[in-house]
Amino acid sequence: MHERGQSVPADPATAVTWYRRSAEQGDVHAQFRLGFLYEYGRGVDRDDVEAAVWYGRAAERGNRAARAALEQLRSEGRLAGPTGSREVLLLRAAAERGAAAAQYQLGLRYAAGEGVPRDPAEAARWYGEAAQQGLAPAQYQLGLRFANGDGVPRDFEEAVKWYQRAAMQGVAFAQFNLGVRYANGQGVARDPVLAYQWFSLAARGLLGREAETARQARDSIRTQLTPEQVARGDEMVKAWRARPERPDAAVATPRS
Repeated sequence: MHERGQSVPADPATAVTWYRRSAEQGDVHAQFRLGFLYEYGRGVDRDDVEAAVWYGRAAERGNRAARAALEQLRSEGRLAGPTGSREVLLLRAAAERGAAAAQYQLGLRYAAGEGVPRDPAEAARWYGEAAQQGLAPAQYQLGLRFANGDGVPRDFEEAVKWYQRAAMQGVAFAQFNLGVRYANGQGVARDPVLAYQWFSLAARGLLGREAETARQARDSIRTQLTPEQVARGDEMVKAWRARPERPDAAVATPRS
């Protein structure tokens, strides 16, 4: 009801709360819907790994739509693939030597339970190690953990900090989530002009339905701006350039 606004005003955040309660008790439909909300960032920050967790639980109970959604995430390269124990050991060894890419991949595996037991706290720890080294996808994932309280205490200011660093490197999902924070004033002072800028940049970097979602958010916030503010926001978008933190970094939007 809360998700679609049936008999009550639409409230995705409340829908997430109710779906989670039912999903944790084994309700297959709730598990599927919770995965859907995480995949598309409705009521929570967009998180493909968390979406896969709930799709996976529903798929294990025979939900065909969840199985199809999970396969779609995999086919689009938005999840780490299954790994054997030997590969995990090699990955851990590289991560402990300080290899940022290995730290990030290990974080993905702990988040999804791929080749290791699912452990949100361990996932957040390895994301943090890679994020501190300037790895943009890890910064985005760490921001998600703080925003959703997944493996770390919920902290919107920390979420904004990591979204900001990833967004400045060109991660479009981080740009979108940063726009949401500026639009709502969560973890940062509300600033509709900056929200407009980040939504505009996200719309430019995302694809398909995700780009359309960003465009809709940009157009919605634009109705709150004066013509002068819109012009200033457009100039900010035009002047913006990605600022990679690592010399070997390729500016790209991670699909996980």
